[in-house]
Amino acid sequence: MKAIEKIVEIPIYWDDLKSLSLDEKALLALASYAASESNTISKLYLFSTHKMTGDEIVDSAISIQIMVLLRYWSAKLFEFFESISEISNSRGTKDDNVIRLAKESFDAFSILEELRGYEIARAIRHEATNHYSFKAAKKNIGHVSDRANCKLYLHNKDGNSWYPFGEEVMFSGRLNRAGASLRTKEEKTQLLKDWLDWNLSATRWANKAYELIATELVLDRLPDRNARQKLLWLEPELVGEIEGRKTPVFLRNGVGR
Repeated sequence: MKAIEKIVEIPIYWDDLKSLSLDEKALLALASYAASESNTISKLYLFSTHKMTGDEIVDSAISIQIMVLLRYWSAKLFEFFESISEISNSRGTKDDNVIRLAKESFDAFSILEELRGYEIARAIRHEATNHYSFKAAKKNIGHVSDRANCKLYLHNKDGNSWYPFGEEVMFSGRLNRAGASLRTKEEKTQLLKDWLDWNLSATRWANKAYELIATELVLDRLPDRNARQKLLWLEPELVGEIEGRKTPVFLRNGVGR
């Protein structure tokens, strides 16, 4: 039985954008790209299995999967935030309208820089997600637990193989460096929560920034363009609920194999 999803479509065509300057088109593209990516990655993160099983091997695979998605999500949001900040300071453009829109977008949520999770997002982006740092790896070694998992888990499918030592050093070690002054397990758990909260706040901001930019550059110039609701008839495998269907941890050729 097919599932039904309701979506609102606003018809915009390439010709509608011809009146925009090159820099305005670029800002619109950047904002739509960032908002779509952050929404998609947050969905993948939510649909990953988060519940631990109690089995060290399986839990290690689950942890790496969700942390890869969390880091990538965080890094993309950080990139967009930094890009908007640079544009608002007239870097890369002299278009006054673009600078104004970027500044309004930045000012609307400049608090992102003040939230505790910002520093974690920044550090992980620089050293463990968008960039791999040998220098950081050496610094992190001194912050790795004596109980770190250094085993290798191999499978005949590369996608099912993982090596936790890297996670222990590049990610956990970096988190421990960031929270070196934190003494209790509860404080370190809060550090992770602060980071996730930053991601959620930054995702809301990315969507608001896109809404502001798209409204001023496109929608306000097309007052007669009507939004229309569309019904999508989807196969069941294309729809899932957060508490139901999950992103698998292990890949198989087919069911039962």
